[in-house]
Amino acid sequence: MKMIGISPRFASLCAITAIMAGSSLSAAETGKAELTGVKGSVKVDGQSAAVGEVVKPGQKIETGAGAQANLYLADNGPTVLVLPDSSISFDELSFDKSGAEPVITTKINLKVGTVAGFVKKTSSQSSYIVKGPTVTAVIRTSEYQITDNGTVAVWSGCVTVSYRGVSYEVCGGQMFDPASVSVVANTLVLPVGMPSAIQQSANATLNPVVPTRPAPVASPVTTGGSNGGGN
Repeated sequence: MKMIGISPRFASLCAITAIMAGSSLSAAETGKAELTGVKGSVKVDGQSAAVGEVVKPGQKIETGAGAQANLYLADNGPTVLVLPDSSISFDELSFDKSGAEPVITTKINLKVGTVAGFVKKTSSQSSYIVKGPTVTAVIRTSEYQITDNGTVAVWSGCVTVSYRGVSYEVCGGQMFDPASVSVVANTLVLPVGMPSAIQQSANATLNPVVPTRPAPVASPVTTGGSNGGGN
């Protein structure tokens, strides 16, 4: 029987192809979330959390009554707030800057309570998804807040909300109300710690007066700073 060999040139081409394929697969990097503000009882995987701690995909973040956790996600956000009596985890935080446009993937699992965030503009190939017990929200450049009962409030940008198999487009100044199963005017106050709230006062600090869940309207907040700045 005649054996068919593999030419050195063909073997070399195969090796190069394998290297390129491996490089492509490993181009995506894992992102992370850093705690930049902690108020009250905040835990990561059951352990008390502190400012500066890094939360990795798969770890659970929990807040107690009156507590709040502020997180910085860099390319994957940049900002996420975990409001009182809440529990979330990041199912995926990844970014790939090897192509012509960066591909950024953020997937948040809202288990209970309320999560809010600011999402900066990303490429068309990127995705930012919050999955809750009753709704799934696909978020584009936006300031948003999502509660486990399905309420989705939007202050800027747009969010596509999937509820019971139907999609709703919710944009700045609107909110999805699961009670009426419709898009209505946004009556909620932007949570303290969001970029827009911080920009109103250069000396703003994390000291929110936030209500326990559930509440239709957030309480007013007074902020101050070390330089004598007020609200």
